[in-house]
Amino acid sequence: MTDDSRTASAEEKRALSKDELELADRARHPALGDLSDRELSDLVGLLRDRRNRARDIGDRQGREARGKADASGAAPAAGNAGTLTKQDYLSAALDRATAEREKRQGGGEAEGGDQKALSEKALQMKTEADAAKADDDSGAIHPDDPNADPGKGDLADKERRTAPSGALDHAGELPSRERSRTRY
Repeated sequence: MTDDSRTASAEEKRALSKDELELADRARHPALGDLSDRELSDLVGLLRDRRNRARDIGDRQGREARGKADASGAAPAAGNAGTLTKQDYLSAALDRATAEREKRQGGGEAEGGDQKALSEKALQMKTEADAAKADDDSGAIHPDDPNADPGKGDLADKERRTAPSGALDHAGELPSRERSRTRY
């Protein structure tokens, strides 16, 4: 719902409590980069707890609004849109903090490094797979292989089974003529 801007939007300020807004602001750059590893792990845990709580409350409110559950308060909840919005903002903050933690732990970009490293890894995997396939004597690996199955063969070698009238249908000429008529 939000981007990695430095401040919270007005909608986010309305949706989150003061404590939750403080946690979400700490999960934005540059403040996120200033946290120690221990503080970052604590932030991820707090955000996860708040997000899970918002999710559970939203689920309960949704069940109450549909009449599937008894009201937990004096009156059943009328809806859960606000709680779901809160959950979305907390999830976005948690995603930012988790991405920063993975980046620090060496996860880097796309779980393996830059694009060059990923390409080299893919090439190595393909080369190893091709070598393993060449070593496998279970069957033909190329159509020009002398052990390859000849397949179905040409259709010219086989006599076509057509109707005596030349129609493509086995029932003869009548169905062919009926299909060719224009009916309006």
